Amino acid sequence: MEALENRMENDDFEAFDENTDALPEVEPFEPTGDPRFFFESRQHVEALARLKYLIFQETMLLGMLTGEIGCGKSMVRQTLVKQLPSERFFVVQFENSGFDFTSHLRRLLNTFGLGDYASEKQGIYDLYELVAHCMAQLKKIYGQNLVLLFDEAQDLALDALRQIKSLTNLNERGEGSLTIVLIGQPELRDLIARVPAVDQRISLRYHLKPITLDEIEPYLRHRLTAAGFRDSRVFTKEACERIFQASRGILREINRLARLSIQAAGHNGDKEGVVEGHDVHMVVEDLRRHQNMPAWGSITL
Repeated sequence: MEALENRMENDDFEAFDENTDALPEVEPFEPTGDPRFFFESRQHVEALARLKYLIFQETMLLGMLTGEIGCGKSMVRQTLVKQLPSERFFVVQFENSGFDFTSHLRRLLNTFGLGDYASEKQGIYDLYELVAHCMAQLKKIYGQNLVLLFDEAQDLALDALRQIKSLTNLNERGEGSLTIVLIGQPELRDLIARVPAVDQRISLRYHLKPITLDEIEPYLRHRLTAAGFRDSRVFTKEACERIFQASRGILREINRLARLSIQAAGHNGDKEGVVEGHDVHMVVEDLRRHQNMPAWGSITL
């Protein structure tokens, strides 16, 4: 069978919709940072609550969120940003942390609207002091605290990590309030451990784990509802169990399997818009042949 993922078309999804009580606004399992799709699993709610606590305290300086690839760290970040009141916090997101410290300073100054002052002629000290001035003005004029979110922070070089930590010294100078959150894959923890000066300043750490078996069905229904489906009872219990088994609870894999399983159900002629266990099984076996997906685990299906 030709790999399903390579032949998915939008009209195939719509064909499956004909057998459902649904009028989807968007496809429910496509990659998205839209906070409407944030699923309140125990892990994700805890991660969000801890990061909000860190930022609202204003004195905790540094926080770290880690998790496996595809477990929902970026969705937590986007949801966090949406829930932070803009009148109190000025948030800057760095979606790619793999640059040197000077590049990060220039990006920050561009966000402040001071890109003309962040030319290549400016040395790192001048850029640093200009950031300090902006941070002080944010606090003095607008009453805002600066929040920096570094995604993919495991890509930071050691020197850049040390220099980013130096920004927290601005808090001690009384020139405003700054909180930095480092977000990345598990190897970020090893990176941090190599820089004791940073390690000691991290006030909050949280490792985001995959969702559990009892959360898989609510997760799938939530995605369907958020996408505009009136009837979110699309996946049978067996289908949910098989998706969990193959995905190991990792959200990105769940989304991929769910999307392809809906596609497979449409091709199999399943009635009433229902995805059965055999649809998921067909998708997983196809992915195993074409993409070396791990074999089924120890759970009996």
